[in-house]
Amino acid sequence: MTVFDKNSLRLLIYLVFLFFVYSSALFSQQKNITTSVLVINSIMVFEKSKLGSDVLMSFQKAAIALKREADLNVKKFEDEELELTQKREVLTKKEFNQLADDFDKRAQKTRNLYDLKDSQLRDKLETWKKKFMELSGRVIQPIMANYNAFIVLDSSQIDLFFDNRIDTTELVILELDNLYRNDPKYLELIVGK
Repeated sequence: MTVFDKNSLRLLIYLVFLFFVYSSALFSQQKNITTSVLVINSIMVFEKSKLGSDVLMSFQKAAIALKREADLNVKKFEDEELELTQKREVLTKKEFNQLADDFDKRAQKTRNLYDLKDSQLRDKLETWKKKFMELSGRVIQPIMANYNAFIVLDSSQIDLFFDNRIDTTELVILELDNLYRNDPKYLELIVGK
């Protein structure tokens, strides 16, 4: 046997070995399993499903609108500050200090207002996520029944070791996308448009 034939034989044996390992892994993944526990990654469901993506898009649109509004106010304050500094030379110290104090108070009040609006928008997103997960229950319940499962653990919330065959994340995403495709009102139900 030549070196080329030995190398070819080794490669063939290696490929056959890989085929058996891969096909046995595929076969074990395709077995019907019955378990009382299923696993889901709720963050993945939210980010990868069409409905979750649309909820995130609604949040991003609201955040962009809020930023534009804040930027307009920043520009107004910058212009007013420039005017105030130009008046400094013609005003008495007392008059200037009163105007400057008033300006600082209004600027701080506006800054606080936008911090509050930003916080409220983030709270709204959390509320939307909760509504989304409640809605997801409509597709999770039948999947649980299909597996005869009693518990669904969220792998995004805890460190969890599990058999990948009981991870139903992709199945939930698929079913949720089907539900949303058939009735787009669910976005309004979550974000309240």
